[in-house]
Amino acid sequence: MQDRWNAFMPYPDADVGYAATGPLSGLRLAVKDLFDVAGYPTAAGNAALLAASGIKTSTAPLVQTLVDAGARFIGKTNTDELAYSLIGGNIHFGMPINPRDPNLIPGGSSSGSAVAVAAGLADIGLGTDTSGSVRLPAAVNGLIGWRPTHGSLDNRGLRPLAPSFDVPGVMTRSLETMASVMSAVGMPAANDRPSSILIPENAFEAIDKDAADKMIACLRSAAIPVRGARTICSFSLDELALAFITILQREAWESNRQLFESSPQVFAPDIAARLLSGSRLNEEEVREARRIREHFSTEIDRLFREDVVIALPTLAMTPPRRDTSPESFAAFRSACIKILCLSGLSGCPQLAFPIANCAGNVSLSFFGARSVDKTLVNVVKRLL
Repeated sequence: MQDRWNAFMPYPDADVGYAATGPLSGLRLAVKDLFDVAGYPTAAGNAALLAASGIKTSTAPLVQTLVDAGARFIGKTNTDELAYSLIGGNIHFGMPINPRDPNLIPGGSSSGSAVAVAAGLADIGLGTDTSGSVRLPAAVNGLIGWRPTHGSLDNRGLRPLAPSFDVPGVMTRSLETMASVMSAVGMPAANDRPSSILIPENAFEAIDKDAADKMIACLRSAAIPVRGARTICSFSLDELALAFITILQREAWESNRQLFESSPQVFAPDIAARLLSGSRLNEEEVREARRIREHFSTEIDRLFREDVVIALPTLAMTPPRRDTSPESFAAFRSACIKILCLSGLSGCPQLAFPIANCAGNVSLSFFGARSVDKTLVNVVKRLL
């Protein structure tokens, strides 16, 4: 395949069979290089892991489910190193090119899968989402991005980063394809519509006012009652983001400690710094972060019993240029995590989608109760 977008890893082709007929027949599948696929190595965005990988002899069950449903595997895609970023850069294999605007980052860590779908090279982009690594690149590339209910999809054959947050996720250009994927992987049926859409003011205050106004106008066109609230819980977005990052860094360190302690030089400097931050956390910090997660999850469960979905901006700020400073990347990542962390902390699903007829990266999300993934699709159908 000709890949001028640097979306795919440059692996030799291996035959990965797929069903001749099925609900995903005729659709092309690009798979993030974090999932095992028989006949391919798994590098997880790191040259040392690639060298040690060997050729896998079995395929991750989720990938197998998709090809058994008729999707045709077309290659493994680029990822940020260890899937530990939201930017899309990789010092080992390069940064994919954003087809919508080559000057902007493609978003990470599922950058290759997002770019493959946005460039029309694939119809289904399989990625992973820990801190936003499906939702953010979907938004940056003008796609629909699904972070499923935590634990609802099989994650065997998938290299972990932070297991209590990690989920496989999917990006598509069309809502119809997304709905077909949800059915193919066995997501339960859903209600046609919730009782209301809740707009948390503190989440929308963080973004550009013009974009916020467009999103709210879009929400009011759904023929579902819309109501506002100052916030959705007793914690501030800053408190939630700090708790999320603390747990993420501790689990990322535990997942990669053995390799780091034996070969620290194999990591990019920014990735190494994040891993070291996780190693230096004290137990009281981690316990407090987990306490906040538990209380937040309880509050969110109580709110969702009111049969609402929560509307959120997917991005907290405009994506930076790909040639900007590391400090700008860090500011973008930090701002976005304040909103993206809500789904991870609660284990609840989120569906990101572009708003039609809006210039730039105007992406809205619906955030709902566990296992209402298909309901989120039904709500988006009323807007698109």
